[in-house]
Amino acid sequence: MPEKARIGLDLFGGDNAPNSTLKGAIFALKNNFIDELYLIGGEETLKNDIPQELWSKIKFIKAENSVDNHTKPTEVLKLKNSSIYIGTEMMKNGELDAFVSAGSTGALLAAGTFVTGRIKGIDRPALVIPLPGKGGKPRVLVDGGANAELKPAHFISLAKEGIAFAKFLGIKNPKVHILNIGTEESKGTKLVKEAAEYLTNDPKINYIGFVEGRDIFEKEIDVIVTDGFTGNNTLKTIEGTAYYIMSELKEKIVNGGIFAKLGALLLKKALKGLKASLDYRQYGGTFFLGINGILIKAHGSSDSEAIANALAVANRAVKENIVEKIKDIL
Repeated sequence: MPEKARIGLDLFGGDNAPNSTLKGAIFALKNNFIDELYLIGGEETLKNDIPQELWSKIKFIKAENSVDNHTKPTEVLKLKNSSIYIGTEMMKNGELDAFVSAGSTGALLAAGTFVTGRIKGIDRPALVIPLPGKGGKPRVLVDGGANAELKPAHFISLAKEGIAFAKFLGIKNPKVHILNIGTEESKGTKLVKEAAEYLTNDPKINYIGFVEGRDIFEKEIDVIVTDGFTGNNTLKTIEGTAYYIMSELKEKIVNGGIFAKLGALLLKKALKGLKASLDYRQYGGTFFLGINGILIKAHGSSDSEAIANALAVANRAVKENIVEKIKDIL
């Protein structure tokens, strides 16, 4: 474990870059979320925007802003001067311990897989998403959108990545479920039925069975695995529903008269807690696990708070050797 974690940040990634990216980096450094930052895409002229007392903690790495959401994932492998390519290559060469970007998901996955490289024994790196749940206990959704199509055998990699991340979150002996349209063994597609057989026969996986979408927030759920197409739609449905409920609740309070406002005042603390639990910014970013390095995808619309939290998560993952934990599971 390194004494100081060297964290790389893609200055160009995200809808609000570079302003929110730089502000998030400054906040993270000021509050000691990270030890040492490599601003990839940063120029020395940025020093004018950074407090002088932080200069010693920052290194500027020149890069081009040549990758966006319209860039085909494999094209990034030819864009060797892009911030994403340089960040993943620095991880491969041991110059960075972690790399954070709010840029293109596909480009990050391609660069992480083919530039940094995969962990031996992992055939499909995946996005692992921490979700809130009953009792305040988090659970992990794998895959959140990296692999739209999978073969049954790939679910073994997904399960082991989810187990490692669940342990990183403090869950002991995580239980694994496959997301399905019912809990009965006879239900579901050929893919999930065959995937269940693979997980059942692997002694390193505590496979429990199928879980329906409506039950993923129950206390007994730890790790949910699915293909990236289903996982991404599930994630976005959860986010959309959460925002809709909070928006409707706010409107009902505003238009509900004096008693609605008094009730909201009494519930103010509880409502703030609910809002915080549904806010993606508290996690900052999600891991591309299975990469032979710590690659974190921040939300595309990340503000400075989300970027700062993503850097903090990266720092913690380095200190807790999450990559080595995946290797140990394998």
